[in-house]
Formats: sequence, C-alpha cells, structure tokens
Amino acid sequence: MGGVLTVTTDSQGRTTDVSYVIAPDSPASPTPRLAAPGRDDYDSWCENGTVRSRKINDYTAEVKGNGAYGDSKGAIGSFDVVYRQSFDGKRPRWRTVLDWDSGPEINPGVWTNNCRVNVSGGPDDYCGKSEVNLASINAAAPRGWWPSNHRWAYNEQRLTGGGKYHDDHEGEFTAFGHRQLFKAGVLHTGRWHKCNSSTGCQYYQVPWKP
Repeated sequence: MGGVLTVTTDSQGRTTDVSYVIAPDSPASPTPRLAAPGRDDYDSWCENGTVRSRKINDYTAEVKGNGAYGDSKGAIGSFDVVYRQSFDGKRPRWRTVLDWDSGPEINPGVWTNNCRVNVSGGPDDYCGKSEVNLASINAAAPRGWWPSNHRWAYNEQRLTGGGKYHDDHEGEFTAFGHRQLFKAGVLHTGRWHKCNSSTGCQYYQVPWKP
C-alpha cells in the first residue's frame, strides 16, 4: 500500500532492495469532491495518491490505499482498497471494498478489521475484530464488497471507558497465475475516544498519525 512496490528478495532468493513507484503521491485536496447521492467517489478520490483518510463526520471516517504488488521482475498488478467505519453507539462497524485496477484476477484470503486500544509506551491491545470475506475481483467484476455496499460488519464487542482507540485493517491475497501469497499493508481510518459518553465513540484524529 502507498503506491510504492518494494522488492526485498530476487528470483534466486538473494537479498535486494529495489523500489518501484506505482502511484505517484499527490497533495491531498482540502475539500474532496463528493459523489452524487447514492454513488461513491472511490474511482476519483485519492486515485493518483498513495494513502488518504477523510472524516465524514464525528462518527464516520474512510481510508483508501492504492496498492501494487509484484515480484523481482517488477509490478504484476494493482488495486484499491477502501474501508469505511461508522459507529453504532459504542460499537465500531466497517464496510470494505476492493477495486481492481490492473493485472490478473485477485483472490482475497484472510482479511480483518481489528479494533485496537492505544497503549502509551507499549504494544497496543485488542478490543475485538471483524472478519472480512471478500469475493475475487478482475477486469469483468472489478469490485468486491464486504458485507455489501450498504450493510455493515460489526465489532464483536462494545467499547467502554475513557480510553483512546484506533483500527488496523490488513489482509492477504493471491493473483491468478502466480504462486506467491501477497500481504496488503496495514491501513487506519483514524483514532477515536469518548466511548463512555452518551453520544457514543467519536473521532478525534483523521487522517491517521502514528
């Protein structure tokens, strides 16, 4: 993810370090163009960038990554991944879409939306997850949604307390005609808190910052 393909091992198994720019970075628009009602803008928003996040409102945010994959010979294909998170009170819920751009058919493997608790000075804890079951995508069927373009996959537990939280989105896939298992980079919609208030959880940092 991020528009740069990094090769760490060549075809003979030797260590190497070669990077290919697949999607050049571009400045983020301060006011992203919104799609018409009933449609999304995922084919135009951040299409020539790397990774972008945006806050729709205090309770909803999206992140998009332009992904490229390949081997020691260079790029094989590319696709976009978009995660949308919208709170149901104190319970996170996600919608996922993979959007084919180039290359052979992509067959998703294990993908997860992970809820994480921010821990200062140590590894972040987990606060639940949502399994993502995506269909294959290709030139004829370029989009694969989970659970659909209007339904949600829920976190398995409600959040309580005054802590701060974020999410990790990650997955793996294979490409038709290639034996490798590729892993997508981790994406984040942003950070949220105030899960002990009457209004439920709210975002306080979008875009994501480490």
